[in-house]
Amino acid sequence: MSTSTQPTVPASRFVDELGDYLSVDELAQYLQLSKETIYHWRLEGTGPKATKLGKHLRFSRENVLSWLQARTDRR
Repeated sequence: MSTSTQPTVPASRFVDELGDYLSVDELAQYLQLSKETIYHWRLEGTGPKATKLGKHLRFSRENVLSWLQARTDRR
């Protein structure tokens, strides 16, 4: 059984390469969470602010980074 390793990309560089808006899939991958968690946060109002474009949700890079900063444990 062989395992392949993918190169580690710094989180900030990953977001830079995706452009100004992230899809639910891209946000879940960036945060290393499931899409279900992103949708659950959306229903609860606890996740980053999203923009709805037609039937698609998009998360601005600025909103995601602000949301992450606000959730950073300062202990």
